[in-house]
Amino acid sequence: MNLGNLDFNVGGINPSGIGVTVYRVAKKDITSWPTVNDDPNAGSGDGESLSKMVGDFTLAPGKVWDKIYSTQGKGKATFEPIGETDCMMVNNKLTISHPDLTAAALGFSKAALNGDFVYITKSAGRYHVIGSKDYRTVTQPAGDTGDAAGSAKGCTIEITAPDVTPLPIYEGVIAMADGSLDCATDTFTPSN
Repeated sequence: MNLGNLDFNVGGINPSGIGVTVYRVAKKDITSWPTVNDDPNAGSGDGESLSKMVGDFTLAPGKVWDKIYSTQGKGKATFEPIGETDCMMVNNKLTISHPDLTAAALGFSKAALNGDFVYITKSAGRYHVIGSKDYRTVTQPAGDTGDAAGSAKGCTIEITAPDVTPLPIYEGVIAMADGSLDCATDTFTPSN
């Protein structure tokens, strides 16, 4: 195992928070998953191979990733350890703040309560996956109309996904109805 140093560029650019677009797909629509090295003693055994997914998500014919708008400054991705000695894992968590109670937002909230979805969010130029092939993702939306003129309202969506990798980094492609996003280069290509 060669994990290497955890260096930091003091004075460098280091933005916080998540992007305003979160990507979502039903887990049942994924036919093939990218892989990640789960054995620190196999292969290169470095930090990158233990945290980066290799390959693309392949979806069933006609299926695409959907977008969810999240108010900037109101969402975040986190991870925390769970489990007992020799069986430790992580809970990857994502908070999304959608600012309206539209029919589409309420419909997704209804479907998500007992559904199983995978999410991808951007933070500091990296795309992170919240959702595992092996464990069910729990999505808990809550709604609020706001209580005064100009007060916050909409859906707060709390997502929890057990995994063996903390916030895995995805550098593959996200296929959407209007085009595709290459997460390695952050390049969007519109569909023809």
